[in-house]
Amino acid sequence: MDGHGRGTRRDRYGIVLALLAVVILLVPVDSSALRPLVTALLGAVLLFAQRTSGARRSVMVTSAVLAAVAVVVSGGAQGFDSETAVSVYSITVILLCLATITTIGVHVLRDPSLDVHIVLGVIAVYVLLGIAFAGTYSVVGIVQGGFFAQGGADDDAVNYFYFSLITITTTGFGDLSPVTDTGKILAALEALIGQVYLVTVVALAVSGVTRRRRA
Repeated sequence: MDGHGRGTRRDRYGIVLALLAVVILLVPVDSSALRPLVTALLGAVLLFAQRTSGARRSVMVTSAVLAAVAVVVSGGAQGFDSETAVSVYSITVILLCLATITTIGVHVLRDPSLDVHIVLGVIAVYVLLGIAFAGTYSVVGIVQGGFFAQGGADDDAVNYFYFSLITITTTGFGDLSPVTDTGKILAALEALIGQVYLVTVVALAVSGVTRRRRA
């Protein structure tokens, strides 16, 4: 691929991260009106990631259909009881995040170059992991009748998202903790994935870019 094509692709992972920044601002807002918008943004993230990764047209069409269905289902579910609406919304968020993570991951593995373009994709995966785990905690909380051990902590989008981010970054303030064994295992898994990802994938990508610039 020529230099012009590469330049265009670099910019697109920047767009993916910009969309994710908006998602991060909107996900904690526990409003049924915003849920279809967040789902639509994650669908756009998936499509931008696939376009940047050079996905086949058939794959992109399939993903566009998936994103559209996710938005419709997420929006339609808001008419049901609150637990059903939140569950459907959380599941659509998880699926879109995992689809995008897979897209970027496959591209990174296939692309032998290490440049800022790849680093942005690697960072996007890290953010998507945090969002996906937040959705997972929400589903677990609904299924098991509560997620947090702290009696005064609400099982809402803000706390799930906050808990996921401090867990994946292994910050661990200690103000929130899961009450069930399932929650504890998931939190431990997220912390392990987050730590290993930072010290391996992100570190290797950044060091590779640094070596290329020095060469």
